[in-house]
Amino acid sequence: MSRALKTYLLVFAVLIAVMIVIDQTRQKPLDWSPSYYLDEKKPLDLYVLNQEIDRLFDDSVVRYSKSPFEYFQHQDSLDTPKETYLFIRESVYIDKISTNKILNAVQQGSMLFIASDGFDPYLTDTLQAICEYVSYSLPVLFNSHIGDRPGMKLKFSREEWDDDEYIYSPVFGQYAFVHADTTFSTALGYMTLPNESEYISFMEFRFGEGKILLHNQPVAFSNYSLMSGEALQEYAERVLSYLPDQPVVWFVASQQHNERLQRSQLSVIFKYPALRMTWLIFVYGLIGFIFFTAKRKQRVVPVIKPVKNTTVEFVQTIGNLYFQEGNTSDIARKKIIYFLDRVRRTYNMDTQLPEDKLIQRLCLKSGKEEELIKEIFSLIEKVNHQPQCSKQQLIQLSTLIDRFWEGS
Repeated sequence: MSRALKTYLLVFAVLIAVMIVIDQTRQKPLDWSPSYYLDEKKPLDLYVLNQEIDRLFDDSVVRYSKSPFEYFQHQDSLDTPKETYLFIRESVYIDKISTNKILNAVQQGSMLFIASDGFDPYLTDTLQAICEYVSYSLPVLFNSHIGDRPGMKLKFSREEWDDDEYIYSPVFGQYAFVHADTTFSTALGYMTLPNESEYISFMEFRFGEGKILLHNQPVAFSNYSLMSGEALQEYAERVLSYLPDQPVVWFVASQQHNERLQRSQLSVIFKYPALRMTWLIFVYGLIGFIFFTAKRKQRVVPVIKPVKNTTVEFVQTIGNLYFQEGNTSDIARKKIIYFLDRVRRTYNMDTQLPEDKLIQRLCLKSGKEEELIKEIFSLIEKVNHQPQCSKQQLIQLSTLIDRFWEGS
């Protein structure tokens, strides 16, 4: 492992450790997304209401996580039991067919209760009501504590409750009823925005033998509201007290269904902030590593050893063989042949010249002493004309030849 790679890994490990320490010591922010799930404990979910709602009704409360269309398709429209259909969500938009089935059941004596920040236009048109978004001009300080922001006031129209005001901070829902046909509708509650403008927030519509209740503040039933004090708990109980004593079918928001719609390969990673941060650090670290190491690097050049000159070893081996055989004459003659061949290749001269001219020319070209050259050629002449070369002559010949080539 290279030193640079060790440095990168050390920096990466320190960065991960610092992120873990920061994540463990920082104050975790609350998730204020209005999901209104039954089993979640975020501020705008319905965990507390789900635990307490069974105590508010004598009859059982059925939680139904599928669509109203699936609920009514197995029922006989001519013999629909009297029930209360309960919706508490951020927005409730029901298809036209399901809406007609619900309205048909309401005409026969059932009740529809919707607490939502938005209603389906088909339903409000049928009820001859107009629900619009209302605004106020007071500034909102988002860096302040949520309980310190400008709030709204909710109250009931009933005489025995009209003096009680319930304050919600901040303003969560700003859809209000701006018009309704009073011949078959009644305002049950009002909302007052921070700029003191007042709108209807809770409406009752008489429809056949049943009733339809529309409330524009689902936050009144959230964990945040029910855990904020007895006053807001009382408001939620009074709203639900308008529901008759009959079985309740609660059409709940299906968390599993929404998760399937939003599921992707990275949905689990991005669902949790800590895991999301770890994933991003890994990705950015990998990108940085690739960026800084993507420079073209020269391949390692292999060390090619030069071809070893084995001529000397070969000559020594052959010489040892001849020496061991004791054939000094043959060795001497081969040394003479190699000497003359080297003279021809080195000095580019003919070695067949008469001895005196050969000695004179070799002396001029080689720069060696004339006495040394004469001694070599004299010994060569003697070896060539003797039937047997002695060891002393071989040694002398080899010594003279080595002296000649010294420094060449």
